[in-house]
Amino acid sequence: MEYKILGGTGLNVSVLSMGTVELGMDYGIRIPNQFERPDESSSIELISNAVQSGINFFDTAPAYGTSECVLGKALISESNCHIATKVLVPDCDGWSIDPIDCERHVMDSINSSLRKLQRESLEIVQIHNATTATFQNNKLLNVLQSAKDQGLINHVGASVYGIDNALAAVRSENVDILQLPVSILDQRLIKTVLPIAVSADVGIVARSVLLKGALTSKGEHLPEHLRVLRDAVDRCRSTYDVSWGELPRLAIRYCLGVKGVQSLLVGIRTQTELDFALEAVSAGPLSEEDMCRSDDLALVEENLLNPYYWNTN
Repeated sequence: MEYKILGGTGLNVSVLSMGTVELGMDYGIRIPNQFERPDESSSIELISNAVQSGINFFDTAPAYGTSECVLGKALISESNCHIATKVLVPDCDGWSIDPIDCERHVMDSINSSLRKLQRESLEIVQIHNATTATFQNNKLLNVLQSAKDQGLINHVGASVYGIDNALAAVRSENVDILQLPVSILDQRLIKTVLPIAVSADVGIVARSVLLKGALTSKGEHLPEHLRVLRDAVDRCRSTYDVSWGELPRLAIRYCLGVKGVQSLLVGIRTQTELDFALEAVSAGPLSEEDMCRSDDLALVEENLLNPYYWNTN
């Protein structure tokens, strides 16, 4: 396993990080026997196997069902592993909310995560789905800075969609880590955001590497209203002459070749998926020629690249 320093945090993280939403709730493209979350004991065993394989960076969130509790139990004795969780307080984006209410919501979330993760402090707390408004209004950022001053959290991050939101996070100078959607189909932020973030010494974690399963064999089961996305995935397979089974390997290796990214966040639900992700990382990034071949595959439509919109026709 290769490790990289996560921006200016000094954290040495594995290039493959493990997303745990699928261990805390039913998530993804609905396919029988490939959708439901595993039981707690199986999840803990999977996380332990990931640690033994060299993964030392895990992502979770209060919104991910029981994910924080599972991680807390699995990593209670793993002091060398890094956990990034999140805080979601949508009302703090509004200008009218009382700052005291904002602080209470944020601190309740932080304290809940501390209990569930069984940690004395939270290494990384990310603002979940942060927007430009989040950084124009300092209420939430002020509370997070206060939590840092109290030693409850060490680093502040932001998980974002969209160029404007990402740039607002970087330019705020309050964000240590940025979690961005990056995939062979979603290249929108690579040239527009990554160079600016890297120059600001902001750590970069690429998420949606497999686009919620669309860039795996599950993509065969995309619903009809996502036919355009399915066609884009087929073009990707055709361009590189890969089968559905080989597609996620290609998708991971593509992201390994994106300069400026320190860790690839891949959601893992089974041992087979863990083994496959580890094998793809071991194979290394695509060649420069193969990276260039991806230029014609990029999509720009938000309703296709943001899974939030997939459930609407």
